[in-house]
Amino acid sequence: MLPAPHPRSIPRALGAACLVLVLALVLAAPASALTTTVTVTHHAASKPSDATIALAALGVLLLLGCIVWACARLVAYEPRWTLSLRHSVAEAGFRASATWAEFSDWARLGR
Repeated sequence: MLPAPHPRSIPRALGAACLVLVLALVLAAPASALTTTVTVTHHAASKPSDATIALAALGVLLLLGCIVWACARLVAYEPRWTLSLRHSVAEAGFRASATWAEFSDWARLGR
């Protein structure tokens, strides 16, 4: 029986196998398959739709929020209300899981 591989060696071996497979496919392909001709046509410029602008604005707001969050985490900013909020959410999760466990036991036993 073969010994089990070390867990950290599996991703390395998988990555090496993928690299070898990609190189084999690229080197085995004929030169004509690697070259393509692209035809570019120019159209008159049109203004972006309202949905595109709204989606871009939402993306910018999300990016700005992520940057603010990252800066706050970088300087270890933790106001007191976040600690109490974290405790409250954990308590609510504990109570919800206990309620669900009680319900599933009740349903399993046939009432």
